[in-house]
Amino acid sequence: MAGKNQNIAKYPKSSFYWGMKILERKKRDAMFTIYAFCKEIDNIGDKAIEQKRKKMQLKSWRKEINKIYKDKTKLKLGKSLKNYIEQYKLKKEFFIEIIKGVEMDINNQMIAPTKNIFNLYCYRVAGAVGLLCLNIFGENNKNSRSFGVVLANAFQITNILRDIKEDSLMGRLYIPKEILQKAGIKENDIKQIIKNKKFPIACKLLAQVAESNFKIAEKKLKQCNE
Repeated sequence: MAGKNQNIAKYPKSSFYWGMKILERKKRDAMFTIYAFCKEIDNIGDKAIEQKRKKMQLKSWRKEINKIYKDKTKLKLGKSLKNYIEQYKLKKEFFIEIIKGVEMDINNQMIAPTKNIFNLYCYRVAGAVGLLCLNIFGENNKNSRSFGVVLANAFQITNILRDIKEDSLMGRLYIPKEILQKAGIKENDIKQIIKNKKFPIACKLLAQVAESNFKIAEKKLKQCNE
């Protein structure tokens, strides 16, 4: 199963693959398994199927997570997850948060969301993943957790800026409403927002948020050794 999870991380050209590849084998296999789970959940949100089916599949995974923690899973990925959950004492709440993040996508909450909703989304789809990873890395203290969440958010915002066009085709625009308004954009339609001449200003403002998070993460990293 570890080999299959590794291949999932490898394709299609995952930016995470080499970062995980250099880890010692046990941690590497655990990371590949976490990635495989995240990819499975993310793919449900991106599938070209009706919303009702997406909700059913995510609900099924919520139940599966409960089965994993009760040692009742029959899925190969579930069994693989159970192994590393036990080894690294991974919390169930983080897996549920990841699912909740994708549910926000399919419930159309991520169309110029408020800043608070945007921050919650970033925590769920990125911060929760970072917290799982920290347990695997053996860094589970207050300073490292704070570092992990801030860095994960910075990466998530970077990905959002990279994928604006692709996300818009799926009816999503993650840039917070407050940032759009600050840039002078009043439209509500995604296509009109992106076509607006002031849209690059909004992107720059969001990029500044990512840059700020990277700088904060750098400071927090130094605190991890204190």
